[in-house]
Amino acid sequence: MIAAGQPLDSIYLCLDGEYAEILPANGQSEVLTTLKAGDLFGEAALLDQRPAAMTIQATTPSEVLLIPRQQIIQRLTQDQDFAGAFYHFMAVKLSQRLRHLSNLMAKRQIKEGEPLRKVLMVFATLNDSDVAWMIANGTAKKAAPESALIQQGQSVPAVYLLLDGTLGVYISTGEKEIEVAKRVKGDILGEMSFVDGGNASATVRTLENAWILAIPQPLLAVKMQDDRGFASRFYRAIAQILSTRCQDLLVRGGGVNLATEAMNFLSDDIEVEDEIDLDILEGTAIAATRFDWLIHQLHR
Repeated sequence: MIAAGQPLDSIYLCLDGEYAEILPANGQSEVLTTLKAGDLFGEAALLDQRPAAMTIQATTPSEVLLIPRQQIIQRLTQDQDFAGAFYHFMAVKLSQRLRHLSNLMAKRQIKEGEPLRKVLMVFATLNDSDVAWMIANGTAKKAAPESALIQQGQSVPAVYLLLDGTLGVYISTGEKEIEVAKRVKGDILGEMSFVDGGNASATVRTLENAWILAIPQPLLAVKMQDDRGFASRFYRAIAQILSTRCQDLLVRGGGVNLATEAMNFLSDDIEVEDEIDLDILEGTAIAATRFDWLIHQLHR
């Protein structure tokens, strides 16, 4: 169905049967999980146009709905209600996948890569009024070193935006607690629990004095219901973040071969370093400006 390293131009929804997600690792293959009816795959075609990180293979007689990228983009652009529901569905599926991958990779001592400034993805997608709403409805607070912001296995009351400082992310495997990632200024936490309703999959503690904006989940949920445009933008940004984190873990778990394939695919369309999509550059610049404006408003 899909081969690792293959460019994607469609997304797939499993209607019946089962598919295996297979991770190629140093010349060998490993089944990571099984996809069943209602599961989505190939979402990178819509979110970031990366090549496939895994091979997807039918293991039983199966039926799948193939949705070409251009068709789904057209519908998402025209119908905000559909877009909000679709991106929410995608974010839930990606959150569930990332929970599974995070636990699997933690047991193998595989950490996430360099901390992402998730805010650049979120603020490039949200608009100015969305950011103003976050300022008006969030609570900025300080946290001392070694403070537990999120506790594994417990409910998460808010979505957190890290305004300053560094956080450590830890997963308990039963035998010991393992540091799996760090979070830096501009990161967002608690988004997985918000989109899928689950408890925290990891513990998050401050490594130094931190400044955090907490947006209560109940307020955010009401905003989603009342403002479908905001819901579409927010869930799209979260889905992109989760997809990027999944891809990062898979590349790290799959070794050099997969990473090389991905880079070769990307280099086909980029002849020199300076040939970067101007829309991406503009979106990043706008996002950074919005984040700086948010910090300025909270300092007042």
